Amino acid sequence: MSIATERLHETSDAQHAVHHAVRPYRFAAKVFHWLVAILVIFMITSGVMMKQLGESAPFDIYTLHKTIGAAIVLLVLCRFAYRVLFPDRSWNAERYRRPYLHYVLYALLFLVPLLGWAGISDFGAREIYFGYSLPAIWPRGAGWSDLLLESHAYAAFGMLVVVALHIGMAVQDHLTRSRWDAPEED
Repeated sequence: MSIATERLHETSDAQHAVHHAVRPYRFAAKVFHWLVAILVIFMITSGVMMKQLGESAPFDIYTLHKTIGAAIVLLVLCRFAYRVLFPDRSWNAERYRRPYLHYVLYALLFLVPLLGWAGISDFGAREIYFGYSLPAIWPRGAGWSDLLLESHAYAAFGMLVVVALHIGMAVQDHLTRSRWDAPEED
């Protein structure tokens, strides 16, 4: 094989790899992703604020935290339904680099709100905005609210670690793609 032919194969391999380093996502998937990302950042921030302020935290911040937590559960369910009902035909499982990180992230996006929901069900504070109350998913007054809410907080910080890994890997993929797009030096 000549040097020119080898370079042609290397170039086509690099271009082929670009498609799998950072996959282009459809618009609806991007909207779900960024809505959930913004809401999760708000939730972690408001959770830390509530813990730091303690009893002096305004009641509204608790209500807003619970309301947005319920919205995150609905958004994640909608995103999951979208992926099932409208599968991406270009997705290739063998080339997908880090499915386990995303599985853990999805699991935490369900687990964290459900632990909080169970905690407030036990505590008896299920009211959210617009005159609604979340249905109880744990018996009221069962005596587990402190443990459930503490588990909720630890799982939220665990999710923060997984989100940081997710961001780091996205940056790595972006930098790797940039390197592949750069012209070769002789």
